[in-house]
Amino acid sequence: MTSKTFRIGTRASRMAVQQSEAVQQALQTAFPEHRFELVTRQATADRDHKSRLGALGGKGGAFIQAMRDMMTSGEADMAMHSLKDLPGNEDYYASSSFTIGSCLKRDDARDALVMKTGQVCDSDHPPAVIGTSSIRRRAFLHRLFPTSRIVAFRGSADLRLQRLDEGVPMEFNYGGSTPAVDGLVLAKSGLERIGYGDRVTRPFSVDEMCPAVGQGVVVVEYATDNEEVGRLLSRINDKETTFLYQAERAMLRELNGHCDSPIGGYAWIDGGRLHLKGVVISPDGGSVIEVGDSTLNSAAADLGKRVGVRLNRLGAQIIIGESRFAE
Repeated sequence: MTSKTFRIGTRASRMAVQQSEAVQQALQTAFPEHRFELVTRQATADRDHKSRLGALGGKGGAFIQAMRDMMTSGEADMAMHSLKDLPGNEDYYASSSFTIGSCLKRDDARDALVMKTGQVCDSDHPPAVIGTSSIRRRAFLHRLFPTSRIVAFRGSADLRLQRLDEGVPMEFNYGGSTPAVDGLVLAKSGLERIGYGDRVTRPFSVDEMCPAVGQGVVVVEYATDNEEVGRLLSRINDKETTFLYQAERAMLRELNGHCDSPIGGYAWIDGGRLHLKGVVISPDGGSVIEVGDSTLNSAAADLGKRVGVRLNRLGAQIIIGESRFAE
């Protein structure tokens, strides 16, 4: 077989590179006759830490578009994404220019609290100020720490941790700034991937803080008409994780949430069945709608749609609509 070189597009952040290296290793192991190289580019959100994600085109524009541009231009043959960053209204079963070709085995999907070095968090010492860039996390934090001030805090994990430890506030170009924070909430798997697993002060259970849809899942996208790359990626796909994210994303599509909705979704396999928990929570944490259901693995998309329909019947769209105007 003729040896070929394939290029994997990735954001330039440390975490994205680490995730892409895992993809690179999986492909290199499966196809030792070929060469797989990383090609990095800064996404819009990596350059602009001061704007709202909505002003950057949502998560698709902020994190995804630069990688797709690389594939369109021929600079990359495939691109790595954190699945939670892919727009929730995209249906990969319908006609699309890009397709998810594979996913790696899911990492820990939980969120985690990281405190400033030397500080603790317990019932007697809740964090005074907690930073997060997520409406979902903010909403759950209001319930978990009702006396804490929850403020916006954006940037790469490395940058946010540095600002946490140095006591540096966050400034925004749409007016105002936030104070220095005592704690941050980040994805536990992301912290572990960049070597900061020991910084986790408290991991939140999925009942305390339902994860974002697709959290902890690394996927590889390719141009739909590139059948050769599609065949390569199918060899490294983790089938169980595919069932999990298909259920979660089908629920998210049914809810039609915007780029940063207060929606949590977590699927798992137990007892030979696929289970899904869906949560919609108001931005202030005061109202929560939760639905759970299960099915056979092969009916993952149907399960997600069913949970989404039930959430909508219970009033999810009212809460999602309110979140569009949340600060």
